[in-house]
Amino acid sequence: MTQPVAIQLAPPDAERARLRSLELDLAAREADLAALKNELHGLQSRYLREIGDFYAQLSALEAAVDEAEIRAGLRPAFEADEEPGEEASSSEADAHSCSNRGAPSDDLKRVFRDLAKAIHPDLAEDEPARCRRHSLMAEANRAYAERDEDRLRLIMRAWERSPETVLDDDPEAGRARVQRRIADIDARLVMIEAELSDLRASAIWRLKGRIDEARAQGWDLFAEMILQVKREIARATVRLQKLRAGV
Repeated sequence: MTQPVAIQLAPPDAERARLRSLELDLAAREADLAALKNELHGLQSRYLREIGDFYAQLSALEAAVDEAEIRAGLRPAFEADEEPGEEASSSEADAHSCSNRGAPSDDLKRVFRDLAKAIHPDLAEDEPARCRRHSLMAEANRAYAERDEDRLRLIMRAWERSPETVLDDDPEAGRARVQRRIADIDARLVMIEAELSDLRASAIWRLKGRIDEARAQGWDLFAEMILQVKREIARATVRLQKLRAGV
């Protein structure tokens, strides 16, 4: 008769060693993600501060040139269904409808209340647990504000699988906490990689790459971009002056 095959579990010490290794890896990846976010945010702020106003000025000039050319008969007027005002009105209506969500349902309130009671940061036993609870609470608040009951339920299920919900002090409970923490870190590492991938696919990341490449070649792409938009502003200004003078 065939004997059943026993499932070999990793020794507790091996699991704890793996957990320590994963925690170090997670800390490093979290630091990488935070550093990249800060760098890209700083670049975006600089772009808006140093170049954004110039592009706003150019956009206003180009709109004035378009209007002057229409009045001079140099280009056809907008068709009725292409009126910029109508498009803006539609966008405003969409924004208005998105900003006025319905009142939260009783089920949504109940799920949020139960989740808030379970994950409240004041219940944390140490600082890492408090930080985790704060993060989950912020995510729950966003889901509630967006009336996303499914997201609230996902947060609740994730919490129920977390190490902090294993309260006993016996060895098996301790091992269960280690295993859940390992699973939690594995999931977070996947999420970090997804966030990093999204950031590296963004327009601001591509701009960063161009700036870095230009710097390596000994020139300042940012300064060149400012000069370029100033040239376009000068050309648009001259064009507008000529149209208004009837030249």
